[in-house]
Amino acid sequence: MFWLGLLDPVEHQYYKQLTSSDVDTPGHRQLALQAAHQMITLLQNHGAMLPLDPETVSSIAIIGPHGNATQDLLSNYHGTNHLVDSHSPLMAISQLLGSAKVKYAQGCDVSSNDSSNIAEAVAAAKSSEYAIVFVGLDQQREREGHDRTMLELPGVQEKLVEAVMGANKNTVVVLINGGPLAIEWIKDNVPAVVEAFYPGEMGGDAVADILFGKVSPSGRLPYTIYPADFIKRSYFNMDLRNESGCTYRYYTGNALWTFGDGLSYTTFSYKWSTPLLASHQSFDAAMVGRKEDTIQYTVDVTNTGKVDSDVSVLGFVTAQGHDDAPLKELFDFGRVHLAAGETATVHLTVAPQVLSLVDEKGVEAIRPGHYKIQIEDLTANLEITGKEHILFSLTEMKKRHEEKQSKP
Repeated sequence: MFWLGLLDPVEHQYYKQLTSSDVDTPGHRQLALQAAHQMITLLQNHGAMLPLDPETVSSIAIIGPHGNATQDLLSNYHGTNHLVDSHSPLMAISQLLGSAKVKYAQGCDVSSNDSSNIAEAVAAAKSSEYAIVFVGLDQQREREGHDRTMLELPGVQEKLVEAVMGANKNTVVVLINGGPLAIEWIKDNVPAVVEAFYPGEMGGDAVADILFGKVSPSGRLPYTIYPADFIKRSYFNMDLRNESGCTYRYYTGNALWTFGDGLSYTTFSYKWSTPLLASHQSFDAAMVGRKEDTIQYTVDVTNTGKVDSDVSVLGFVTAQGHDDAPLKELFDFGRVHLAAGETATVHLTVAPQVLSLVDEKGVEAIRPGHYKIQIEDLTANLEITGKEHILFSLTEMKKRHEEKQSKP
């Protein structure tokens, strides 16, 4: 508060002088749109249903409790925002295609068990070439101080999707939510699924841009999406390896989608920039522990398709021969924009903390051994040699604290 000047007289506080014209500039709106573009994740696209062609689509039905969502796109922890009120998915798609091609039926709300309006949604889907169903969660289902007790879609939303899919096989589901949703039936039956999360003030426009190919999706899942029965796992047990495990680092069950999943409208190829160097590297544990950027990998990424697109490149490491090690762990990532046919080099660094393991005594150390590096479809061997290098010891920290306390 002191550094922000919030304790100064009001007339001297910089932030008190700002108006809506300062915080809602064209640049800010463009940044919000770009952020939404980058976060939206294409989970499923059977038969390359997406992107839709705005020039050839004859009619489309926008359905679901979030089809015309505005404030629900913002999630929480935000100030007053009126811009989003004119940027719902329905509004954005209507502006893109022309309102004459677009039908709208809410079908149901997020949490209610009232299914009386599903028939109207079915009629809209049946009379349209495509149906886009917007379902998910809202702040009545997930917010600070309000934990979810189920992973499935609440209310009759899944029933709505099933009914629409029965009326029109050209159905796309768009998810508006924060936490993961166990949508097993949708995964098994709906050809295209888009995870939009809470996409913000320009979220409706961003979703339309993705659906109709103005922008190629490049988001990657920030968490694993578990099946519905995962909720039975006791969260009073903090052992992440307990039962079938928890998080992508330890989960051994059958996930719907896993951390890092995400499709594109184009294709990419990957190759080591320096193949001989990358295929097998060896480093002393102490050297790795003393310097943050000792271990690096460079990858040449080529857009081998016909669509310009961002691409997020993820690097994972797996410790081999250590029973207490995670199944894998993200060590770095990079994002680049590539025109069709273009190649760029991505640099990824393995930080010491990623290679370290913590034992039952609270000692965090880099242990000698063999590690597997995976960057997209590329793999390499990494060997850590020498003696175990300690990064942190709870015992030593307590000892130093006690010595400091004993001094007069």
